[in-house]
Amino acid sequence: MTTGERRLIHAIDEIVAKPGEGKALLDDYLARYVPGARAGGMVLEQILVSPPMWLDDQSNTLSFRWSITDTGGWWQMRFVGGNDPEVIAWWAEADARAVSRRRFFAAEPADIEGLCNV
Repeated sequence: MTTGERRLIHAIDEIVAKPGEGKALLDDYLARYVPGARAGGMVLEQILVSPPMWLDDQSNTLSFRWSITDTGGWWQMRFVGGNDPEVIAWWAEADARAVSRRRFFAAEPADIEGLCNV
């Protein structure tokens, strides 16, 4: 969403936890990943768990929607996270506890032209 002159980039993390790992993986994400991401300028906007119950014998999908202000904030996030050994270690550990994960970036259509004008 555009807020005044600020344009937002949304980063969406989608992690499919191994069966029985959903709640523990969420707790670790919140405790170990979120503080550093916030310090790097990201704002955690929403967390969704699917299905909406903790499963012991099947996977839960954890979705996290972050916002990042403008292109400069995106580059800051990439530089800080990509060079932090704790972040790199966190994702390696998360990968071992997940069936899959992906991160993708999106923006509202009205913001795209401004985001590309760097």
